Amino acid sequence: MTGGLARRNLPPVAFASIALAVLAFISMGVGFLTTPLPMLGALFSFAAPALALGGLIAGRVATARAKDAGQSTATASVGSLLSGLCLLPALMTAMTCGLCNAMLSTGKFETHRSVQWSTQSTGRSGAPQSAPGTQPEAPPTAPLPPSAPGAPPPAFPPPPIAPGPTP
Repeated sequence: MTGGLARRNLPPVAFASIALAVLAFISMGVGFLTTPLPMLGALFSFAAPALALGGLIAGRVATARAKDAGQSTATASVGSLLSGLCLLPALMTAMTCGLCNAMLSTGKFETHRSVQWSTQSTGRSGAPQSAPGTQPEAPPTAPLPPSAPGAPPPAFPPPPIAPGPTP
């Protein structure tokens, strides 16, 4: 009974290995193309190595079952080979496109014209300290008292003074 069950389950596992390799390849391409779309690119990019690894494991299981049953291991070997060939590019896609998509879609991303590098670390007291070569941030100032209605704002520069005789 067990021999018939193993013989009956061999082709589905071997074909599942090939199908997982094909799905890994498709997921890798879709992950690359959907990198600009938040979370969707990461989903496909990280699914590709998981599918390739699953196909590799399924191919090895199918190979072992075929050897035990005395059957041909060609289909299982093709599935293992395809999954193995998809694994490295799938890992590279996950590490580049997937991580880029995951970081940019979950965090705050801003672009600026100037590039400024600044880091803050906390000392033993827990207060933020500036990195070497940078100036500490100025403490917040108290709000200014309200001015009279119609008066110019406090940051408004005074009008230019006309040149004239000096006393």
